[in-house]
Amino acid sequence: MPRLRGVTSGGLSWSLRPTYIAVAIFAVVYIALDLNKLYALRYGADLGTYLQTLVNLRHGSSWNYGEWRPHLLVHDSWLLVALVPLIAVFPRAETLVAVQVIAVAAAAIPLAILGSELGLAPRAANAVAIAYLLTPSAQGLSYDNFSENAFVPLLVALGALAVRRRSFWAPLILAQLLLGVKEDQMFFVAWFGIACAVWWDRRMGVALVALAVCNGAGFWIAERAAGAAPNLPHYGLTIADPGGKLTMVLLLLAPFAFAPLAVRWWLLLGIPLLAEIVFMRPWNYEPSRVGSHYTASLVVAAAIAALFASRPYPRLARAMPIAALIAMVFIFNDTVVRPGRWPYIVDWNAYSRAVRIRESGRPLELARREEGTWAVAAANPNLRLDPRPDPAARSCPAYNTNAAAFFQSLAGRAAPALCGGVPVAR
Repeated sequence: MPRLRGVTSGGLSWSLRPTYIAVAIFAVVYIALDLNKLYALRYGADLGTYLQTLVNLRHGSSWNYGEWRPHLLVHDSWLLVALVPLIAVFPRAETLVAVQVIAVAAAAIPLAILGSELGLAPRAANAVAIAYLLTPSAQGLSYDNFSENAFVPLLVALGALAVRRRSFWAPLILAQLLLGVKEDQMFFVAWFGIACAVWWDRRMGVALVALAVCNGAGFWIAERAAGAAPNLPHYGLTIADPGGKLTMVLLLLAPFAFAPLAVRWWLLLGIPLLAEIVFMRPWNYEPSRVGSHYTASLVVAAAIAALFASRPYPRLARAMPIAALIAMVFIFNDTVVRPGRWPYIVDWNAYSRAVRIRESGRPLELARREEGTWAVAAANPNLRLDPRPDPAARSCPAYNTNAAAFFQSLAGRAAPALCGGVPVAR
């Protein structure tokens, strides 16, 4: 059996070690930054909502007091059940922070292996994988609130690799896991199953479509039996802020040096992924949301397209890490990793209060403005987050740009007045 470039018969080749190193660096950096954000009480409600959902799932209920209903009646996200044993051992928000970052980062490894199996030289395969890690989408997804969509890039990259190898059962297993992430993946799996049946492997493609249809029917029946409705957005044929949508597409392509455009009409396969954002109502996903969980499918699709585009144009692959770095540093990055931004300053008294609420186990209802406290303390199953709008909520600056105050806080000096971990004038 001939050896594939970048992969040996005995396992992964060390020719892909730049990707492994980049994944490790990414995980360490973003876990540290996310913990800083968590301790500064800057996370939104979703992190606490998922944490309480998983704590309660130990007893068979997905109820949480962030949504005030069972989460599995809001989204078809049964894959979260796999995290219950981990949360049972480590019932902390830190656990979900680490899981999200590692899941997003790990997708670079199957991307690099897929590149090798497509015939790319190790240097090119590593370059595309590293560019993926440098995208505003991957970094924003790692820095954002926890979402089950954090698993999408990893599962899609593994699925593409399995399909490439013409395995039959592995793509189906991975597709089934992807279908357990969220209900919109049913449409995506069915769409790409049809494409697989037409252009690659009819038996495998038909099986993928059947799997998507069965999951969709099961979810619909379960929702009707429970008298519930999923948290579905609405869609319209008009496009709100078309210039903003175009900018978002450019931000998805720029880190890959616009290489995905070289696959030409195959880009049409990405239309359903893009349509979900373009036609969604009432939310308008402006360019700043390129790092949100809704772009998880788009960024991994762009990375896979970049791998295929690099086969006839290997120089494009070598340009991608540079293009991604430029996009990250100078064009757009929704995280702290950008010149002029610094980690938040932690108010340890405020964080200690959140920990006491978590450890007390006592019933308490937090005002909506205390989402950061909720994110830390939601492992307390009796803790509630008021669902009503909070007129007393204070809007704090998005980023800390005061380097002097940050370093003074590290030295133990009293920080100036803080608003969500950001120094503000008294």
